[in-house]
Amino acid sequence: MTFSISKHDGRTHSLEFDETELPALREFLHSHFKEIDIQEHVIHDDVVIAGTRLLFYYEWDPCLISMDEEGGHLLDFIFTRLSAGET
Repeated sequence: MTFSISKHDGRTHSLEFDETELPALREFLHSHFKEIDIQEHVIHDDVVIAGTRLLFYYEWDPCLISMDEEGGHLLDFIFTRLSAGET
């Protein structure tokens, strides 16, 4: 799997991946988190995972973007687990 994480300002992170990795990401999220709420918009979706709001942006390459420090920690967790090959 090819995931990368960019840390922009200490609290805003971006989990970036190829579109082909989307099924693996969905599988991981649904197997690790019970509460996932998605509100679709034109070029992004608002995603709430376990009470933490993220943006799923997919105009170019898809990515999840944290909106605060808690979201940054969540993306770090997801990145670490996916990079280790967890599904």
